[in-house]
Amino acid sequence: MTTLTISDFRSNMASSFDRVDAGEFVFINRGRQKIYAIIPIEDDDLAITPELATKIEQARQEYKEGKTISLNSHEDIDRYLDSM
Repeated sequence: MTTLTISDFRSNMASSFDRVDAGEFVFINRGRQKIYAIIPIEDDDLAITPELATKIEQARQEYKEGKTISLNSHEDIDRYLDSM
């Protein structure tokens, strides 16, 4: 595990990415209370799976059929959540 300041990360970006690629955890401190992690993303992480595509299409159909709830203000949201 490696923890870097923003300045250290800027100076060592390539080696930081190499460490992540090698399976190491790399964290970047931003100030005193924020920490970020570098994680690799593969092409298939960004793809829409067939199951997700089906759910999206079902949601679109429900929207077309008017089977949705419209909440246009925070009062609408509060009333909806209170009703649950």
